[in-house]
Amino acid sequence: MAKTLTKTAAKTKVNAKTPVKAKAPVKAKTPVKAKTPVKAKTPVKAKAPVKVPAKTMTKSNNIFPTARVETSLGNFEVELWKDVAPKHAANFLKLAKSGFYDGLIFHRILAGFVIQGGCPDGDGTGGPGWEVEAEFNNRRHEAGVLSMARSADPNSAGSQFFVCLTRDGCKHLDGQYTAFGKVTSGMDTVEKLGALACDRNGMPKNPPKMVKVSVT
Repeated sequence: MAKTLTKTAAKTKVNAKTPVKAKAPVKAKTPVKAKTPVKAKTPVKAKAPVKVPAKTMTKSNNIFPTARVETSLGNFEVELWKDVAPKHAANFLKLAKSGFYDGLIFHRILAGFVIQGGCPDGDGTGGPGWEVEAEFNNRRHEAGVLSMARSADPNSAGSQFFVCLTRDGCKHLDGQYTAFGKVTSGMDTVEKLGALACDRNGMPKNPPKMVKVSVT
């Protein structure tokens, strides 16, 4: 007789558990996009320096009337000091504009001292028919300075002018003659004129001419 199965010996078969579905794999988090790098700020352009208008040049910085003296040995240019000798500057300009000086000679040349011209008679005795009052000033008579010739009368200047060749030769003229301008270019021409052979009175053997004097 078959043994009756006891509950312990023949337990009712237990259905296998429905397998637990594996949890769906957790999707990896979408990687966080690296933040777009912050663009470096466009460098601020340095402000253009503010241009400070140059100060109006003073009279001592060459704001003067100018003239060109064309000679038979070359040319030179001068500025006319209307600040310290306005009447003499105006007189020279008037004579130049009228053509008064054109063709006149340098009738007196003394080495190391001056070259002188502007006499319509060619011998140092003539003038334009009028006289200009003295305007003695503190400008030094040095190489290249223009000054007016005159007689013993301080107010007798007319058309004759001279150009100083050296300071040593002309310093005694300071305050005694009216300095009214200066050579700004062509001093080599003035020196060439000053080296010409002359007689004992300073008259050149072959007097050089002012071909034309013009206002520039």
